[in-house]
Amino acid sequence: MNKNLLGRTNQEFPSRWLALAAPDGGFSQESPQELVQTARDSGLPIDFSSQPALWGGCMRGADEVVLVQQGTYQIERATSEDHATDLVQAHLIETLSAVGRDCLDFYFLRIRRTLEEFQVNGALAALEAARGEGHLRFLGLHATGHPLAALGLWQFHDAFEVVLLPDDEDARTTLEPLAKQRRVGVIGVGFGDPRLVTVRSSEEIRQVAG
Repeated sequence: MNKNLLGRTNQEFPSRWLALAAPDGGFSQESPQELVQTARDSGLPIDFSSQPALWGGCMRGADEVVLVQQGTYQIERATSEDHATDLVQAHLIETLSAVGRDCLDFYFLRIRRTLEEFQVNGALAALEAARGEGHLRFLGLHATGHPLAALGLWQFHDAFEVVLLPDDEDARTTLEPLAKQRRVGVIGVGFGDPRLVTVRSSEEIRQVAG
């Protein structure tokens, strides 16, 4: 699997990333442990955001794995900057406890609509504090809603090493120029290079890993 420098991380990462998901019909052919073990054996970064408690419990002791977590949308309901900070800190603690590690490699702030400035400031304060304490290596932005919402945040908060983009022409047209300007790494959801690919079986993982 090819590796390239990824934006402002200044480090090399594989061109394929795995997003773990439960099979549509549930686990019948293989167990979660078997799926996670295949993912670990692939050597690819693993996004376990879909079910942190399930996947995390199977990855304890996997210190060699590049772990990726995406934030929740709870900051949308934060009523103050401190409240937003508390919500993000709680999610980080929950995530680290699930995988039994002291540090996450990537945490993506998910943005689907325009946030209040105090909500953004509170979330970023929590993430920067976590990074300063060694609990987080790299911070990313995931534009899950209208790309202008993410752009508005990003223009005034140059806090991200990487950005996760959906396979959407508007999102790419809106956000890729700023990524290039700021030398921020771009990871496509199901497209591009590098790309994040959803996998539901060991066979799919082996196909992605090539």
